[in-house]
Amino acid sequence: MDVPAVPFSPAYDAVIVGAGIGGLSAAWKLRHRNILVLEASDRPGGRLRSEPRGNYWLNFGAHLFGDETSPAGALVRDLGLEARPIPGDRMGIAFKGRVVAGGRSETFPLRLPLSLTARLSFIKMGLKLRGGVLRLLDVQKPVGGESPAERRVRQLSFDNDRTLQNYVGPLHPDIELMLRTITERTSADPEEMAAGYGLTSFAQVWSKHSFGRNLFGGSARLPQAIAAALGERLVLNAPAASVVSGEEAVTVTYVKEGEQRQVSARHVIVATQADVAQRILHDLPDDTASALGQIRYGAFLSAAVLTAETGPMPWDNNYAIATPGLSFGVFFNQASTLRVGPRKPGGSLMLFRGARGAAELMQQSDEEIASRFIADLNRLFPGSKAIVREVIVQRWPQGAPYSFPGRAALQPALTRDLGRVHLAGDYLEFPCMDAAIATAGEAAARIEKALDHDR
Repeated sequence: MDVPAVPFSPAYDAVIVGAGIGGLSAAWKLRHRNILVLEASDRPGGRLRSEPRGNYWLNFGAHLFGDETSPAGALVRDLGLEARPIPGDRMGIAFKGRVVAGGRSETFPLRLPLSLTARLSFIKMGLKLRGGVLRLLDVQKPVGGESPAERRVRQLSFDNDRTLQNYVGPLHPDIELMLRTITERTSADPEEMAAGYGLTSFAQVWSKHSFGRNLFGGSARLPQAIAAALGERLVLNAPAASVVSGEEAVTVTYVKEGEQRQVSARHVIVATQADVAQRILHDLPDDTASALGQIRYGAFLSAAVLTAETGPMPWDNNYAIATPGLSFGVFFNQASTLRVGPRKPGGSLMLFRGARGAAELMQQSDEEIASRFIADLNRLFPGSKAIVREVIVQRWPQGAPYSFPGRAALQPALTRDLGRVHLAGDYLEFPCMDAAIATAGEAAARIEKALDHDR
């Protein structure tokens, strides 16, 4: 007598590998499904990390959010969190003892203490950057019937055959230092990043729609809220070892408490950094595996600083100040959103360094880095060292991916149909929370469609 075959039933509808904001946002969209989220580290959120300190909080990583029309802003709204507008100036430069902020950026060459030659070099650079941004904005206009993948290829291809340094041309040393300091926020130096990538970062700063909000209570509140909603479906300290796709399911092997475990799912979203995805995904097409291996990351280094401010400080009206020539490249006033109404005591700062400068500083101990940063904070704002109460150094060796000349050619291999495996992450677009959330959301939507079709 023949025994009827029992249909194979995977344990999960989807397994999501990685609990950064991309993986968590995919899990949020698929929360009504039978899902499992695996995270290698001991906390969710990836580069979204903050810690509460009384009425303030320390931020260590990503901290800028868009409004509710942006992917991150919409997620904040859906979770019932509060993103507050930043009242302080979000673009300033401190150079040779003078802080210039506010007003039109075109006036900076006239307001900074520069020689005539440097001033002219600054004006020349500004005109080239403005012209490039205008060309970019034209490229970024929506095209009817274009898919998100097609849009990304088109936008990544913009001025992708030369570096930003090649694009702006020779600069006065003071102006070259300023440009390098400003672009460090995107994890690469001008001679490393593609011109179009650098212009995209300037377009975001100059746009009236630029990211201009902080999450009240700290950036970590967003991943923590999603993690709380997922409950036991999120497993921490569980690095994935392999992802193997079959005809009916995907098998994910991961390590928990020193033991290898396996689960099966109809679909898998791999929302990790590109090098991790390349390592754990088996049987990838050769061009996709190669493309993942070619993604480049730059370093981020930050120091979160808790201050004992007793009254108004010289930085109260500033949110971000570029600091060429100091050990840190950008000063962030993380208490800016709270400087509305009566001035309360206390405060929180973040001192940041990116790209090659960050990688070099990481050769030093946390204590040495903190000491150098606080000494330069005191140079920037004399007397500030006396109100520093806590400093925590955060190292991000792979702070963010960046686009380099030739990067656009990799995109088709990264966005091809991989069947039951779906890639998500900020390396698929201009790196930011919105890119991670958008690509993860698209992966979740494909899974929803496939699961509905299989019913």
